[in-house]
Amino acid sequence: MARTYSQTQRAEATAATRRAILDAAIGLFREERDPDPSLERVAERAGCSTRSVIRHFGSKEQLIEAAIEDVTGRVAESRRAEPGAVEDGVRKLVDHYEAMGDEVVRWLASAERYPLVRRVTERGTEMHRELIAETFGPGLEGLPSGERRRRLAALATVTDVYVWQLLRRREGLGRAATEAEIGVLVGAALRGVPVAATR
Repeated sequence: MARTYSQTQRAEATAATRRAILDAAIGLFREERDPDPSLERVAERAGCSTRSVIRHFGSKEQLIEAAIEDVTGRVAESRRAEPGAVEDGVRKLVDHYEAMGDEVVRWLASAERYPLVRRVTERGTEMHRELIAETFGPGLEGLPSGERRRRLAALATVTDVYVWQLLRRREGLGRAATEAEIGVLVGAALRGVPVAATR
């Protein structure tokens, strides 16, 4: 029994250290002044040695990959809605942008200068498209493949973070109004309504 308890404690300590290292790497990355943190800085913030970081992740490259997957996984979980639940999908999208939209826009602006930031934004774009297809795809069932692909492209565009930024920051709309207008754009993209049909 004592050995089992000790093994459990070790496993919990290992998991806690791994989590602390990931959180440290993500925290440093999210600070605009340090988009590519060193293993030494990660270890210092995590409260462990550089050797411990390497023992848990193998290399800086593998730590970066783990951190990217951790962030995108948590964001995807917070944004995920039931397939076909359009209103809930839009609400969760705007919730995410309210929490992280300004930060994401800063990342996108610096992506060309920093390879690590570019990798994060590229993975974020992939995740966005996957979630759009998962959430809104059921509303496009039965369409020819080319038409479905075009509408998914339109949906990914009208739900992009820059649309939120323009409505919220440049046009000064409130959170509820921004969600409503993005909902209008999503509805039009789902239906494939041409401009002529709105006259």
